[in-house]
Amino acid sequence: MKGIAPMSTTVVGSFPASPPVNSLLRYCREGADPFGESMRDAIEVQISAGIDIVSDGQTRNDMVKLFASKLGGIRMRGRPVIIGEIEYKSQITVPDQIEARKMIGARAKLKGIITGPFTLAKSCEDRHYGSTEKSAMAFAEALNREARALSEIVDLLQVDEPFFSVEYPGYSHDLVSAMFSGVSVPKALHVCGDVARIFPGLAELPVDILDHEFAAHPELLDTVSETDFPQMLGFGCIRSDVNQAESVAEISERIKKGIACVGEKRLVLDPDCGLRHLSREVAKAKLENLVKARNAVMEDES
Repeated sequence: MKGIAPMSTTVVGSFPASPPVNSLLRYCREGADPFGESMRDAIEVQISAGIDIVSDGQTRNDMVKLFASKLGGIRMRGRPVIIGEIEYKSQITVPDQIEARKMIGARAKLKGIITGPFTLAKSCEDRHYGSTEKSAMAFAEALNREARALSEIVDLLQVDEPFFSVEYPGYSHDLVSAMFSGVSVPKALHVCGDVARIFPGLAELPVDILDHEFAAHPELLDTVSETDFPQMLGFGCIRSDVNQAESVAEISERIKKGIACVGEKRLVLDPDCGLRHLSREVAKAKLENLVKARNAVMEDES
């Protein structure tokens, strides 16, 4: 795939980095943005670990509020409430990606991330559309403007749809097509959880990389091996739900199983999901061991 080398290492998105207290105090007193330091921290840890395609760490907010709070037609409560037509008012993550690009320089590639329209629709209380399909499509059409803007900055654009593994909509192809319309960089879809039941459907979606949890759900490889699909595979090979770093040997064995299933030319390696809920030390160790395991496997293969 253009720009994405086989066996590249990346992250799903989030990292356990928070703004320092002094930055938060400056924010309260002066209105200065406190998240630049936490973003830099997340990026530097990824790069120092040797990750090839990094994210900004998604330190600014959780995956739903980050987008819902910036769109028109939504009132923010404990759960966002859709009260009118969902509208794209201004760029949401684009400014952070511009800053991330400056921080990274030529040291790594950059991944942009957008929370998927179905997940946003299922995470909001709908008092306007009366239909999950209508609200999800409204999210997709609004956020496509963000996706197009991001594709001018990042090397890879990922849409996160965790709710697909809970309830897979029959209109998923329309949603994904609308989200990625006009996007000029490689396109990834991340769906966490057990996707064995829906993987054949996911394989029909217009994306370049299908990214899933293989460390937590190793049996998914059986389904993958039985499915004919053209995409590269985002191969989750470290657990994101266990606050303990796996050994290089354990990760290496997982990677070898992925290679045996689809071949090394179709693998991109990453954690199962975001690392936000782990300790910073464990998240850092997991990424370091992921890179070491990839290098060890590549050396063995050669």
